[in-house]
Parts: sequence; structure tokens; C-alpha cells
Amino acid sequence: MNLYEFEGKQLLAKYGLRIPKGVVVRRGEDAIFAYENLGVADVVVKAQVLSGKRGKNNGIIFCSNSEEIKKAVDELFQKNIRGQYVAAVLLEEKLAIEEERYISIVYDTTTKQPILLYTEAGGMDIEDVAHEKIKKIALDIRQENLLVSLPYARELWKCFLTEDTRQIEINPLVRTVGGEWVAADAKIALDEDAFYRHEDWKNFDARTMLGRLPTERELAVKKIDEGEGYYRGTAGKYIEMDGDIAILFSGGGASIANMDALIKASLKPANYTEYSGNPPREKVYALAKIVLSKPGLRGLWIAGGVANFTNIAETFHGIADALAEIKPTYPIVVRRAGPFEDEGRRLIEECAARNGLTMQFFGKETSMSDTAQVLAGLLK
Repeated sequence: MNLYEFEGKQLLAKYGLRIPKGVVVRRGEDAIFAYENLGVADVVVKAQVLSGKRGKNNGIIFCSNSEEIKKAVDELFQKNIRGQYVAAVLLEEKLAIEEERYISIVYDTTTKQPILLYTEAGGMDIEDVAHEKIKKIALDIRQENLLVSLPYARELWKCFLTEDTRQIEINPLVRTVGGEWVAADAKIALDEDAFYRHEDWKNFDARTMLGRLPTERELAVKKIDEGEGYYRGTAGKYIEMDGDIAILFSGGGASIANMDALIKASLKPANYTEYSGNPPREKVYALAKIVLSKPGLRGLWIAGGVANFTNIAETFHGIADALAEIKPTYPIVVRRAGPFEDEGRRLIEECAARNGLTMQFFGKETSMSDTAQVLAGLLK
């Protein structure tokens, strides 16, 4: 889960990092009242979105009085910054900056360990910094204390470990003319699978990966993995889209490739979703029912690779329960294999026969991308 800047800064402050004096203004709130209570004349008005490069996309405005504040806030709420919904605006004191630097800790999936990145050339043009000017330090999660003498490195490491983050980035980390180090921006991504360790995460504003407010279905799916059975597989991932082909994917990386295959077949996804980790029948039923509740669907694609330990019969039980209840009239194409695949296939094909569903089932002998073409052919 990506955090908004103001949320990230609140997290940094918890670990002793200095952040600018500021106040958050949400839609419908009085921006002038907030500005006057901030008690600072020169401020920066910053759109709160889940993407970067706001400075290059008119998402940051400098103001010095109430009139400028009102105009800036109204303007930002009417904007779409790089396709992102502006959830709020942050009014912050304008810092007297002497120099800018960059520091971050990210999890490197190649080396399978966190990496600290640091350069003395921070700011909007960080992507243009030569690689040899970026200091890279591999970190060991077994070492609680970080023995690196860089500004805020120790505090950042403590936050990274304790808060279950995947990425913490401060750009720019500025040194003011008064000699203080201040986090002028914050980009933090949390590991959503660690939610059970962080009750306070429920207090974060609702958001989606698409940078807009979540739909009712997205909110409903998220609740599937909550409660006592949170550890029993995952079925609470769902992103709603504008297309008309419902999707029930299983697995990880293959799901992204399948989206490309669907689009290549000239079909448009109604959603992105996946279940994994051997979820029980009731979780998959809840997910399938919500996926199939979207109006205007004209096809369903159930696809996944060859599972290692997911019980195909158990998960197909959940899908069959939803299909029997909804009885869709559009074509359904299934491609799945793995433990108990024969029982799973028999179960879902019997469900199709009982309920008069149009369904074609494929095993591991047929590629997932080929079955996308099969669905396209059924819809002609």
C-alpha cells in the first residue's frame, strides 16, 4: 500500500525525523482557516496523490497569502495529476534550503535484501543523476542498529523494519540555512500482507493503486482477508476497471502476463484480481460473487498456472457456489491445473451442466494465453 506524502511524514516523525510544519486540507474543508491557524506566511501547497513528479506536473504551488491559498487549493482539487485523484492538499511551511540530498531504503527482489541508496544530488531531477554518484549499501535485516553515518539513515532503517515497509524514500532531504536536516517529501510503501501486525493501518484514508477512491466492490473484497481467518490464503485483492470481461486469476506473476494476453485478444478486463496461498472455499466464493456482481459483463475468464499446493477442488468449490447462485449467461473459459485438478474440473463442469452455463475447460496442455483467444472467439 502506497502512502500519501502527509501519511508518510507522520510515520517518519514517529521515528524522530524532522518534517516541515504543515496541515492537511481535505475536500470541503476551509483552506483559509487552516492556513491562518498554521501561523506561517510563506507556504507550499502540495497535491496529495499516489504518484511522483508533482513538481513537473503543476501539483505544487507556492503561496504567501489567503487569496493565493484559496485559488491554489481550488485549482488542485479540480486537477487530475498524472491520472491521479487528488485526495487532499498539504499546506507546509516554505523551507529556507541550503542543499538537497536523496536517501531511500528499498527491498531489492534480485538480491533479496534491503538496499540503502544515497546521493548528494536530490530534488526533481534525481533520475538524471549518474549511477556512479549514487551510494548503494546492502543491509541485513538481522542487524537492528544501522552503523552508517548518513543523515537520518539510522532512523530510516528503524522505520523500515518496524513498520513493515517495502520502500522509504525522502527526496529531497534538505539541509536548511539553519543547519537542520528536514524531510521535505516522503514516499513510503507498506507491505499489505503485514496488516495483521498493524491495527493503526485501518486509520489510513481509503485509496486504490489507480490513484482514485475505491469502489464499493473494491472495499468489499478487501474485507475478505480480514478477521480471524486472515492467514488462510489470500483472496482480497481486486482492482475494478472499465472493461466487460470478468477475471478470476490465481497466482502471482502470471496474472500480469494474462492481462496482456487478454488485451492482445482485443478484450477489455472488467477487473484485476487474484487469489493465492490455498484460500478456503468460503473466501473464493466471496471473491467470485463480488467479481461477478459488476453490471455489463459479457464474459468470464478463470485462469492460473499449475498450482503447487493450492487445492484446485477447494477453490473451485467456492467459484461453483458463486456461479450456481448468479447463473451468468455469458461464456466462461477456465484454465487451471494442480493438486486435486480432476476433482476440481469435475465439480465445476457439473456445476455448469446443472445451471446451463456456457463453459469450456482447459488443463496444463493449453497455455493460458491461448485460452484468452478461445474466449474472444466465443464472443464473436
